[in-house]
Amino acid sequence: MLLMPLLMGGCGTQAPQMYGDGFPVAKPMDLVHAGAAVEARFELPPPWEKDPRPRTFLIGLLTGGPAKRPDMKPGDVDFLEGARVPLKVQLWKLDAGTETPIALHALDRDLPAVWQGSRYQRVMGDVFEHRNAIGADSSSLVNVGKYDMSLAYREYEVARAESGDLTAGKYRLKVTNLQDNPEVAHLNIELLVANYNVK
Repeated sequence: MLLMPLLMGGCGTQAPQMYGDGFPVAKPMDLVHAGAAVEARFELPPPWEKDPRPRTFLIGLLTGGPAKRPDMKPGDVDFLEGARVPLKVQLWKLDAGTETPIALHALDRDLPAVWQGSRYQRVMGDVFEHRNAIGADSSSLVNVGKYDMSLAYREYEVARAESGDLTAGKYRLKVTNLQDNPEVAHLNIELLVANYNVK
């Protein structure tokens, strides 16, 4: 009887080992208390064979609730999309025991509506105060069990890592909340690190 689990364990295919939190990342984050920090470790896979370019990814927030979102109160969306919420966002590439900082970019809110170049600019420093509603690649989150299809989610981009700064490998991310935000104490908020939903 003791041999059966051992034999069964050797059969079939095993899921690939994930480093740290795996990629994409969705893990609880304290946006209520100043000084609260969350860290994530993940590994970016090599580029796809059909598309050899590195993939830009977003760092942001994921909020969820039951259908029709009874957890949302009047003013929540306005706060999430418009209020100043300074977050210190730091990303490092890990390689042979060393950590190399990765430059992060943010949407330039001051550009005119009609603009020919990139709407993103490199941020000097590591504090990001604004968010913008986006769509993340939810299928990749579903595939790793980090997205509940019965919930209604809102996704916000805080920063992005540009493809030109990224290579396959291991990364460490730290996000620190720099102010008290009691307005969102009733919401479930997660740190989100994922590819964009490109249609």
